[in-house]
Amino acid sequence: MKNCHTLPFRLGMSWALTLGLAGILTTTAAPPRDAAEKTALIGQPRSIVVAPATVTLNGPHGVAQLVVTGHYPGGQIRDLSTVAHVQLSKPIASIGAGLFLRGVQDGQAELTVTAGAASVRVPVVVAGASAATPVSFRHDVIAALNVGGCNAGACHGTPTGKNGFRLSLRGFDPAWDFQQLTREQFGRRTDKHHPAASLLMLKGLGQIPHEGGARFAASSYPAEMLRVWQAEGLRDDPTNLPIVKKLDVLPGTRIQLNPARWQQVAVIATYSDGSQRDVTRLSNFSSSDTGIAEVDMNGLVEFKRAGEVAILVRYLEELRPVRFTYLEPRENFAWPNIPEQNFVDKHVFAKLKQMTILPSELASDAEFVRRSYLDAIGRLPTPQEAKDFLADRSPNKRDRLIDQLVLQPEFADFWTLKWSDVLRSSRKTMQQKGTFAFHAWLRDRIAANAGIDKIVTELLTSEGNTYANPAANYYRVAKSPEDLAESTAQLFLGIRMQCAKCHNHISERWTQDDYYGFAAWFARVKTKPEPTLGTPAKKKGDTAEIVVNLRSGEVKQPRTGQVMQPRKLGEGDAVIAPNQDRREVLAQWLTNPANPYFSKSVANRVWFHLMGKGIVDPVDDFRDSNPASNDDLLNALAADFSGHGYDLRHLVRTIMKSRTYQLAAQPNETNRDDEKYFSHAITKLLTAEQLLDAICDVTAVPENYGLPAGTRAVQLPDGAGGHPFLKTFGQPARELACECERESDGNLAQALQLINGPTVNGKVRSTSNRITQLLAATLTDEARLTELYFAALSRPPETPEVSAALAHISQATDKRKAWEDVLWAVMNTREFLFRH
Repeated sequence: MKNCHTLPFRLGMSWALTLGLAGILTTTAAPPRDAAEKTALIGQPRSIVVAPATVTLNGPHGVAQLVVTGHYPGGQIRDLSTVAHVQLSKPIASIGAGLFLRGVQDGQAELTVTAGAASVRVPVVVAGASAATPVSFRHDVIAALNVGGCNAGACHGTPTGKNGFRLSLRGFDPAWDFQQLTREQFGRRTDKHHPAASLLMLKGLGQIPHEGGARFAASSYPAEMLRVWQAEGLRDDPTNLPIVKKLDVLPGTRIQLNPARWQQVAVIATYSDGSQRDVTRLSNFSSSDTGIAEVDMNGLVEFKRAGEVAILVRYLEELRPVRFTYLEPRENFAWPNIPEQNFVDKHVFAKLKQMTILPSELASDAEFVRRSYLDAIGRLPTPQEAKDFLADRSPNKRDRLIDQLVLQPEFADFWTLKWSDVLRSSRKTMQQKGTFAFHAWLRDRIAANAGIDKIVTELLTSEGNTYANPAANYYRVAKSPEDLAESTAQLFLGIRMQCAKCHNHISERWTQDDYYGFAAWFARVKTKPEPTLGTPAKKKGDTAEIVVNLRSGEVKQPRTGQVMQPRKLGEGDAVIAPNQDRREVLAQWLTNPANPYFSKSVANRVWFHLMGKGIVDPVDDFRDSNPASNDDLLNALAADFSGHGYDLRHLVRTIMKSRTYQLAAQPNETNRDDEKYFSHAITKLLTAEQLLDAICDVTAVPENYGLPAGTRAVQLPDGAGGHPFLKTFGQPARELACECERESDGNLAQALQLINGPTVNGKVRSTSNRITQLLAATLTDEARLTELYFAALSRPPETPEVSAALAHISQATDKRKAWEDVLWAVMNTREFLFRH
């Protein structure tokens, strides 16, 4: 059974585990300590604003987290919660670190908040401080255990528990947890007569040996909830307990400039009965990028360097992200008048300007022509194609080249390869005949420029014989409703739902009901072997399968036993007419321009293939805790893509014609550290198929794959042939619906293949290769070298390269071997091996 720790989800889940362990791991977020740092942070605010503007502390456990914002000339704002001076007119409440208020006695008072010369008064009311308001097991105790990480997957929330003590993961099953804490092991973990002597408190406070160490400070609010709940008699909640309906996070999205590296957040929960309550100290916090900013258990965010993060706030089952940006503007930074080719540049440059980053210069024509051929059609330009482009002096030659490339037959070959990878086209599941048929069908659809929405619709609604209707092979790769739900969501919505199969997703909005509701779309899809006539197949699996859509079939939620209705993610259950194919309704909803996921997911995937990194990265992991690096850019790309009928060629043209795509890889002083905002081109190793085809092109020796002569690596229907070179350079096995399966990192095995592998050396030494052709031609050695450089690098050699190569050749006794050395050396340069 798949789970959230399988390979395709390792990146997203590492973030989720960080959330699960918030409070277990020691964070370094801390308020400013140095007096000079505090003074610089306060500066001279024009005014200050406190949120909430009025404070009401209800009941014996009423609390409030204040957020103080300073307003400065020029519209700048700073969070001053950690440095503002406060004074309460009457001692009706205590004021803890970070401006955390707790009611002490009933009454009314004014809280004066001062920063620099600015001040503001906040009315404070405490009511019912001595009332008999019990602690809620579900609202308070479960939340306190969440904060301590006691029920995290690495601790007692694991399915087998720890040291005989098991809790439900993140409090997913409060009834179970209540039983465990009050009845299991004769109730020895809790003590209503002496709470301080209970194992829950002794271990949680680190007063006796505990593998997890101290989870709370004795004076903390979560510890108070655990202690008081026991003292009140270990009571369960009434059946009419209000449920949490929403979370509000103060102050909301915010941009701050140096020296404002800190931001306190406050969390307000709204319940089904309309009541509201501050739950800041009962919430979990985590940062999407701890290299940029960290957040402590109390909701204080500290930036380590300039950048953007999403802080995910979780209280019980409710999650809310909030985006914070911290900028350190460069002195004397001035944005030059950089031309914008289209809306891509508008949004990319707006973000760069905000981050005070200058884009690199344009790539040279030689760099551009090589990059464009590789990215659009997967091959190098021929020497003549490169020469013609460099010789062209027309100002619009780049746009014309792009227009030509997307119409080439190789465009369909290359993008079929990309989609075949994640659609898992493999003879392991489809059989060889099915794989070839599926590959041909998909290539034909891309060559005909069918909209991606049409292709996806054909996949989802397909039925019949998988050989006669190749799109139906989609249902041979994944067969159960659950597997189909997972792969469909990941492929076409960019949503990884696997964690929600067993429990509500711990770092995203998706619940178990969402998971099984989405699986219900496929409840009536079944496959059966094709009937065989006459001689049976030689071995099992050689025949096609028949995909049928039945009139009945349901999916049940395993925890509740409820029959699930097909669910539109983020919207709710769908209305489906009797006898209507559920998949038709799914396809209509999924490809509708109003769908917030489909067009963004596909546009982001194409951007990744052209730019080397997704706007959302990983490309199939859209979630609040993994925000886009440029929301405006992604929204604009998605709208343009859907507005043009989901036209893949249009999308590729739009991106490639932007100045952003055409930037050089060489960084400048301002963008040297940028790995997020596309201020320069990203260098990346050629894919396995690109590299082998490039070696074949440069050497002029084709590879034999046991297919028709002239077949290129990018045209292979699948990788089941086990070509050693392709496997070494990361050709995926097509077992995962994830771009991550294609390895892109260099390794020793790759170096050995290039240095002394049979594929490279065999082609370099071949008597029918390009060296043989060049030596047979009436050319000077320098002309031969130029031809070789154009074949490999799409440019003429530079003077030092000419000198070094010709010197080696002139000193050699065996000219043929000397030229082989040169060819081998050129193909082992980074410039050849990488797209740049």
